[in-house]
Amino acid sequence: MALSSQKQHLAAAWAKAKIIQADKQATLALETATDDLWNRLQAANLCIDELEQQLAKKDAECYRLQSELEKSNQKLQNYQNGSAHWKAKQEKTYHELCMQCQTTK
Repeated sequence: MALSSQKQHLAAAWAKAKIIQADKQATLALETATDDLWNRLQAANLCIDELEQQLAKKDAECYRLQSELEKSNQKLQNYQNGSAHWKAKQEKTYHELCMQCQTTK
């Protein structure tokens, strides 16, 4: 019976070893998953930083373009005002010339 008892003891030790090995593999898998998540978080943070920098550049460009648009609109308004002035002056001059032409007939 000593041989049978020894086999039972070895079988129990083997089962315990398998349980310990399974626990260690689960722990290792969890650590690997945690490391993977950490690496993915770091990569995402780098991506966020890059996107924030791009956004800041685009904001600056947008501000610059808005300033240029305002300047262009102001110039356009000035040209329209000048055009209206010269059109009115041309109409007045034309009318005066027509009147002079009629009086000389």
